[in-house]
Amino acid sequence: MVINRWNPWNEVFSAHEQLYTDALGRTLMPERLMHTLPLDIRQSDDAFEIEASVPGFKPEDVDITFDENVLTIRGTRHEDEVMRGAYVRRERNAHSVYRQVGLPAEVKTDEITAGFDNGVLTVIVPRAQRAQPKRIPVIATVEHPKLIESGADAPVAV
Repeated sequence: MVINRWNPWNEVFSAHEQLYTDALGRTLMPERLMHTLPLDIRQSDDAFEIEASVPGFKPEDVDITFDENVLTIRGTRHEDEVMRGAYVRRERNAHSVYRQVGLPAEVKTDEITAGFDNGVLTVIVPRAQRAQPKRIPVIATVEHPKLIESGADAPVAV
């Protein structure tokens, strides 16, 4: 028999987790309470490359959407392991992660790709071709003097 030191916070955290979990073990937690997902974002002339660490997640646990220049990454992990003994400390219990990031340029939404390798999610977002600057020539036009009717008997040239 293992004797564990009583910690009142364990009961609070356990009750909080039960409050946001349905009967099937799925999270019902509002997105604002989910754990934030750390990201690295690189930019080149051709694309944005976003890398996120999602250890313990499987590719099917991650959902990526792109709408109005905002990339959204959601992840929900389901633990299938059999619990052996009680935890003395549990800090890696992020069952859900969520992150939104706005991109500052137009992108090719049909060409966005995502890969998953060893707990690192990589999303490539190709940039759309920027409109090239165009020089507009100014052409001199010859105008004839306009005649304005004045209140006098004869028209006045301007």
